[in-house]
Order: sequence, then structure tokens, then C-alpha cells
Amino acid sequence: MLVVLVFSISSNSLAHHSRANFDNETTVQITGTVLDYAWRNPHVYMEIEGDDATGASRTWLLEAHSITGLRGRGWDGDSLLEGEMVTFSGYPDRNPSKYFVLLDYIQKADGSRLYAFRDGNAEQEEPLITASDDFTGTWTLDFTNYNLGAAGGGPPTDWSYTDKARVEAEDFSVNDNPELNCLAIGVPKLVIYPYGTNWTRDENSIRIQKEHLNENRVIWFDRDALGLQNQPPSYLGSSYGYFESERHLVVETSGFLPTIWGNANGVDSSDQKTVVEHYLLSDDGMSMEVSYTVTDLRYLTESGTKTGAYLKALDREFEEIVCDPRAATRHLSVE
Repeated sequence: MLVVLVFSISSNSLAHHSRANFDNETTVQITGTVLDYAWRNPHVYMEIEGDDATGASRTWLLEAHSITGLRGRGWDGDSLLEGEMVTFSGYPDRNPSKYFVLLDYIQKADGSRLYAFRDGNAEQEEPLITASDDFTGTWTLDFTNYNLGAAGGGPPTDWSYTDKARVEAEDFSVNDNPELNCLAIGVPKLVIYPYGTNWTRDENSIRIQKEHLNENRVIWFDRDALGLQNQPPSYLGSSYGYFESERHLVVETSGFLPTIWGNANGVDSSDQKTVVEHYLLSDDGMSMEVSYTVTDLRYLTESGTKTGAYLKALDREFEEIVCDPRAATRHLSVE
């Protein structure tokens, strides 16, 4: 059975690849049998056999959140069992010949629902989120001015590129995304990136843990810190931070390895890259504005800048779960 309804897609459903292929104004609702439940990062997938609108039996591939995102909504590795009968609702691929769906929820035989990206109980009391007065705590990306459809898109159109970078940009393909091979994305891309961040600090440093990615940064307050001086070149670089005021943090980063798509989607970076970040904590401690400026003479004729924001979230511990290459590329099986 297929039912068409109208919903709005959750802003939290952003991922490492574009979601523009899904029709976020239409949902399909299918009852069928669980064939596969792949509890892996960066996205959990499941296959369900059920009839399409014509009554023909189809195998539907459903894409859900990361393991961390689903755990926060009550899922675990045993939430679905092979052979179990369930009903799912989600946003279908715009190409009707592809039985590929961005999952909204699974409804089990007892009537209970598991939501993939949103909180399903509207009557549930909202948890108390604690404000931050020193940047520490858990933060989530503010999607207000974030283009979901372009999440896996090409290079920024307002940046100025060298001839080498323009050649790369002309050959851009979403299927060349290094994240599909579970490769590090590094700085600056992870500065304004979906999923949450945990900030902790002491007298000597700020440590930033990124949910869903095993790329954890240390920002040192002392230029002579051993951790800063002795760090070999890396995708994250070596970061020095200082405060323009109590609520304005500036971070200067250099010491990079050449990185595939290390400046932006479709634009590699060199060991000449430097990045300057600005973080402005709001007076109420519930949000912070973010911007970064990247300079790389091999790829950019002028420095490129991006801006974004984070919102304070419920403080929680993150689990580091290894990215699985098959899960990272599974969406390509239907594209």
C-alpha cells in the first residue's frame, strides 16, 4: 500500500552527500518485511520488501541518521530484526524508478514508532539546555541559513580559484567525495559541518570533539606549547587560539597535509593552506556565530570565507564509531 502525504523534511537530516534527490514534499508509506538492517556509520540503512503503488513487490532501500543520531532517538543495533513486519514512512527519490527513501519513521507491529531524524512525541517535555559562558558544552549546527540541497554540491561560487583549482572544479563529481571512502575531511570543512560538537577546555587548550567523525581538534592557547610545536603536518593542522574578548575566540591554523577536497567540496588543498576562524558567543550563551577564512595560494587567488552558526544543545557524551565504507557509499547503489 502506498499513501502520499505532505510533510516538511527535518533540518537535522543533513549528511555528507546531497539530499536534493529526495522529494521533501511527498512521503510514501509502505508495509513490508525487513530484509536487512545495517547498523553502521556514517548512515544506518535498511532494506524492506513491500509493494509499490501498482501492487508489485519491491525492495526499498531506506537511509536513516548516523548511529549517534539514532541512539538519541531510542534506536539500537537490535531495533529491527530480519523477517519482522513493519511499516515505514519517508521521502522518496524524485526518480520513481528508484526505490530509495529518506526515512522519517518505522512503525512496529505493536504500534510504537522509531523516528530517524526528528523527535516523534510532540507532548514530550523539552529537556533543559544549559547555556555556556565559556564556549564549552555540546553544540548543534544552526540550519537556518544552511542550504540542505547543496550539502554535497560543488565548490563555492563566490570564491576565486587558480587555474589548477578551476580544472578540478570543472571535473567535479559528487561521487568523488573523499567521505565516501571514510577519508578525513579536516579543517576548514569540519568547522561548519552537520552533527554536533563537544567543546571542553582547561588553562592551556580547548578540545573540540566532532560527533560522527573521528577528527578531534586541540586548540592551544600558548604558541610555545609542546603539543603545538611538536605536531606533525595533518589534515587538522596545528591550531593556536586567543581571545579578543571573553566571548570572541580567534583560531589560527597551519601545518596541513595536502588534502583531497581540503579547501571545499571539489577543491583540494596544499601544505600552504592557512585558516583563521572566529567564534562569537552570544550574550545568553545559547548560540555562537562562526566564520572561517582559508588562504591557499596554490588553489585560491584570494582568500575564501564561509559563515555559519551553532546552537547550544543538550550536553551529552559522544561515542566514536568507525566509519564503514560500504555504509558511506550505499546510496550510490541506487543513484
